[in-house]
Amino acid sequence: MRNIISLSLKAMTIAIVASAIGLASNRLSEKPLPLVYNPPGHVDLSGVVVPFINEREARRYLGDANTVFIDTRLDKDYSRSHIKGALFLEPGSKEDRFPLVEPLLPHDARLILYCYGPECPMAEEVAAFLAQLGYNNMMIMVVGFKAWETQGYPIEKGVQQPEPGSKKTG
Repeated sequence: MRNIISLSLKAMTIAIVASAIGLASNRLSEKPLPLVYNPPGHVDLSGVVVPFINEREARRYLGDANTVFIDTRLDKDYSRSHIKGALFLEPGSKEDRFPLVEPLLPHDARLILYCYGPECPMAEEVAAFLAQLGYNNMMIMVVGFKAWETQGYPIEKGVQQPEPGSKKTG
């Protein structure tokens, strides 16, 4: 029993000393790593600053006639369920699909893009594409569709992709 306690104390001492050396090295480094990660609040895409928002902030714009939600997830997931009234524009088909949704995307509209969550780059990729086309009032709901759905906010299930000429709901 004493050997186990002695080994545990030695291991703990080694871990504490190694941690102290690592922290000291980081502090003395020219470019130290932050001890607490602070995610960026926006991304700059082709000179367009696109803020990151959460599902509560995005919810405030649902139903606003000047706001269009854009689902950038895969077609199968959009078809299964999406934010009520959201248009579909995934990265893999954005060039082909854009002419179909362009009539529903006024240049002065507020666009809120979303995908699966914080690690998903799809909304940012579509936002970069739209920025190159002159859209400059965009936000990315970085928490993704699951966070929206978990809050019980309005979704549509099994609805076909909106096509030009259809009315935007919200």
